[in-house]
Amino acid sequence: MASQLGGTTDRKLFQGLLVTLGFSMLTPEYIAPLFIFALYTYFIVHFKKTGRNAKLGELGKVFFSYTVYMLISSVWSKSHLSSLLISLLWMGCFLTYALIANVVNTKEKLKLAITAINVSTGIIGLIAIVEIVTFNLSKHFGWEHTLANPLFYELNDKVFKLLPVEIINKPYSSRASATFDNPLILATYLIITTPFCAFGTVFFKHSKNRRISSICLLLALGGVVCTFSRGAYIAVAISIIIMLISNKRIFRKLFPFVLILAIAVPLGLSLRYINSKGDFLASNNHRMDIWQYSLDMFLHHPIIGLGAGTDNIHTLLRDTYGLDRAHTHNLFLQALVEGGLLGAVFVGLIIAVIVKALLALFKGKSALYRPYAVLYTASLVGFITISMFEFTLQSAKEMMIFFALLGLIEATLRMEEGRLQLAEDDLSDYEELTSADYEEAKEKQVQ
Repeated sequence: MASQLGGTTDRKLFQGLLVTLGFSMLTPEYIAPLFIFALYTYFIVHFKKTGRNAKLGELGKVFFSYTVYMLISSVWSKSHLSSLLISLLWMGCFLTYALIANVVNTKEKLKLAITAINVSTGIIGLIAIVEIVTFNLSKHFGWEHTLANPLFYELNDKVFKLLPVEIINKPYSSRASATFDNPLILATYLIITTPFCAFGTVFFKHSKNRRISSICLLLALGGVVCTFSRGAYIAVAISIIIMLISNKRIFRKLFPFVLILAIAVPLGLSLRYINSKGDFLASNNHRMDIWQYSLDMFLHHPIIGLGAGTDNIHTLLRDTYGLDRAHTHNLFLQALVEGGLLGAVFVGLIIAVIVKALLALFKGKSALYRPYAVLYTASLVGFITISMFEFTLQSAKEMMIFFALLGLIEATLRMEEGRLQLAEDDLSDYEELTSADYEEAKEKQVQ
């Protein structure tokens, strides 16, 4: 554990991070990254003053290398500007990982960071629920005004017209989008963050924090249901099942939420079917066609791919295959088509490093960090599941929350292994994680 220069404090830096985690996702896609850019500037200056260097870690280095490769791909891309901009956006959102990995360095900061994510998730879930409730009430009772869906639709319409690239902006009145641009982006966010709410419900020591997390979990599940995404339903179910089978205490705490979900999902599917006007199953056929055409694109550009971004894929799907869709609707297929086999190698390395980090958390320090390993595994498996049906890293906020997850994995691993850079105020009162930090302090070991 590295000691630092006297008199230093990371308090303001961490407070800025909490604001970013708790508030940025409530803002439009073009506003949220500004929180990260501003905070990272302060972070670099502050760390330099305190004699520290931002460390990426093995996971960060591999992922940063991938973003550099995608930036280089703008050279051979037929949409140079679009590929350049999306690569730079990836690099900018990657700073979320760097911030969390270096700033979240004590057990108390880790808990507060998770709490900030939970509160943001609960608010977003509530907005999604209100959108769908007001839509259906207005539909059946003839009300004229409902909550905008997406929430920033009118503002987005004005801003997107000013951008140098085309961005589709459309309302999704019958499927919740909340503060995101479409229901599938909202679903991706909630799939990543819902396990964090479940974690707080089970493991947070203080009853107030557990109650807040429980409310946020209920709202998050409601938000997932209101996206009416079948892929999201499968993903959140798998995430919760992973948490349920990991620990008897988790099973007892979360089982009531499972019952609620078991009732809500069929109702959600029924409501989507009623509101779909006959296209309920059409999306499945479209996806099969998209996947087939995307594989054909890969076979024509197997080594280095088409280049970063969705523009190249969209153009080919529309002009060559006669299907006006924006992307592959599969994260891994998207990476293969964009980056070719070289990109696939980077993705494989990223997955291997993540698995290595999670295994280290599972095995380390008498299993005290195992609950966090379960949390991150559940979140990642849910993310991977929905990524089989959707391109889940197409928007700034999707990237930010994904990199936040990776940053928390890195930060927790550093705590477990004692590879920390602490300011003096942290160094003076730093304490190791113990079983007393979990809800049932009488347990000698988290099982």
